[in-house]
Amino acid sequence: MASAPDKPRPTPSAGDPFTLRDAAGLVVVVSVLGSLGYAFVREQLALQHIETPLIVDVKTTTTTQTDLCGPLTRDGRPEVISMLYSNDKREWIEEAADRFAKLCPNIQVKITAMGDIQSANAILSGEQTPTLWAPADELVLRYLDVRWQKEKGHGEKLFDMAKRTSIARSPLVFLLWDDRRQVLEAVAKARPPKQGPWVEYMCPLVPTNPRLTGMAIEDMVPGKWIDWYNPILPAPQKEPPPWRRKAEPKPAEEEPTYRAPFPTIGQIRSWGRMKFAHTSPTRSASGLEALYLMAYDYVLPPSERSGGEKAGAAEFQRAFTEKRQAFGAWLRRCEAGLDAAPESASLLTDTIFNVGGSRYDGVVTYEHNTFSIFHRFDRFASAVASMRVLYPQPTIMNDHPVVFLKLKTNITEAREVAAGKWVDYLLGEATQKRAIEFGFRPANPAVSIRDYDSPQNSFLRFRRYRVQFEDELSEPPRLDGDMVYDLVRVWEDATGRN
Repeated sequence: MASAPDKPRPTPSAGDPFTLRDAAGLVVVVSVLGSLGYAFVREQLALQHIETPLIVDVKTTTTTQTDLCGPLTRDGRPEVISMLYSNDKREWIEEAADRFAKLCPNIQVKITAMGDIQSANAILSGEQTPTLWAPADELVLRYLDVRWQKEKGHGEKLFDMAKRTSIARSPLVFLLWDDRRQVLEAVAKARPPKQGPWVEYMCPLVPTNPRLTGMAIEDMVPGKWIDWYNPILPAPQKEPPPWRRKAEPKPAEEEPTYRAPFPTIGQIRSWGRMKFAHTSPTRSASGLEALYLMAYDYVLPPSERSGGEKAGAAEFQRAFTEKRQAFGAWLRRCEAGLDAAPESASLLTDTIFNVGGSRYDGVVTYEHNTFSIFHRFDRFASAVASMRVLYPQPTIMNDHPVVFLKLKTNITEAREVAAGKWVDYLLGEATQKRAIEFGFRPANPAVSIRDYDSPQNSFLRFRRYRVQFEDELSEPPRLDGDMVYDLVRVWEDATGRN
């Protein structure tokens, strides 16, 4: 008698349990077809409607990959790490993460871009628990460090400041319209700023010891361009009679040099109040840095610094303690009547280009943000007025540090090794050259901006806009977390904002 044909086996649905028979069959598939590679096996699992984690194929892993990516995990699953970073690095980090994923399938990097102060708040509240944190500058690291201690009452440090690693660099600069730059430089040449640029350019004509009694808050703003420029105008002179005039020697003929026409008195008067803006110190690292530089120039003007242009952190702290109340009053007289600025440096930079000089004469931003503006000038050179970048002395070189957070979810040796491999990849020569193309200075000293011969090298391309990358920049001393925290409190009290 012929045996009855086998009944067809139904295809399991997404909700069917994964039986022992299924598991046994899967083992056979893997062992027999392993030489065909991981992709085929994953396809078979997808046909079985089984949700599977990523598994690394040991046979396709090379020695070079092991050196770059570290050892494979015992179970073949990738080590998962997460990185919270400042959103101004978004394009560079996203591209690097995509390339790293292809090179190192044994490490899965989850990335999240967020504003610096916003990310600090998210970590503090527990909303974000990343493996790595990479804000724009160490001032923000110190700001979170002291808040972690004061507000959470933790006895242990959240991260080791000494083990921070810089992955890119970008100085804080002024971006301003070229006609304003001409006037600013003319005044600076005729009357060098004794208090420093962060006092005299951000708050021109504001007395260092203002009287605020009876002053309306809307009047607590910087002075006007014409009033700032007038003192350097020469006194009108009478023309001597013809018989007393001396014949002027005929100058030697020289090659004519083009100079942009200097703004007229009428134009300078039409600019109204001087409008140099920075972001909020409680929302953005660039605003926090601008606040510190204003405080530094106010409490320690160049003539009072024991080290000449530079002063130590202890010297600044002593001067700030003595002049804290006066600084708060001066800051209130300068900024209390201003409108709230955008919350990010990139948005502030876009605003000055899109809205024009009616809103801002200049903004405090990062060097890498200026390149997108210069790209637009190249496209619309005949339609819009030009801008220039200025490097104030002193300024802050943002070092874009990355730190490993000592949260419970991160304390495994494998995770720390994987995080280190990802940071090493960001510091690699190829990734650092891509950082140059996105407008960042390399953190790896082996990579040179000048030697990187590429049409995408914006530092070389936009030198006509006064982009500099070889001149030494003077920096103020780095503050501890308590001083940063105190500075923010002074600004909040002075402006009535938070």
